Amino acid sequence: MTINGYKLQQAIREAIADRDTQAARFEPALSYFPGEPKGDPREIARRFNEAERRLCSLQTAQTCYNLAVKVTVMGQSMSLCEAIKLVGGAGRLEKMFRMAGSEKKERYSYREDTRQEGTIVAQKTLTLEEIDAERKTAHRWAAALRTAIASGNATERELRNISDDESLSL
Repeated sequence: MTINGYKLQQAIREAIADRDTQAARFEPALSYFPGEPKGDPREIARRFNEAERRLCSLQTAQTCYNLAVKVTVMGQSMSLCEAIKLVGGAGRLEKMFRMAGSEKKERYSYREDTRQEGTIVAQKTLTLEEIDAERKTAHRWAAALRTAIASGNATERELRNISDDESLSL
């Protein structure tokens, strides 16, 4: 069976929904009023466990897929898995520079406009232009990772190379 990252993601979302549905049905089935069909908690627990195992198999297949697929980010080759792990930090770095570049006035503090003799004012380490340049660099890196991840997830692979589990119906 040929798969791609998007098919795996969708199958994982469905497996999570199945598992969560069974989990939500368990506690109410522990008691009932006469004539109120709620199902046997043991059967619900069995279906929950089945959904949990399917989810685990799908996530394992996704990890194998992410390790098998190679992407190129700004000339650097890496696994799709590595790109996925890097993209969060890249986005956070971009946000850090974006926040550093915004001039925010603190309500009760004396800022750089303090001119009293003898007052020490902290100096900026980077100019706003340098901060903006760093933000743009961080943005390009994060965008390149996101693009590579989208491209990597579209890559077709044979499922038999990823998992021996035949219960993975996508």
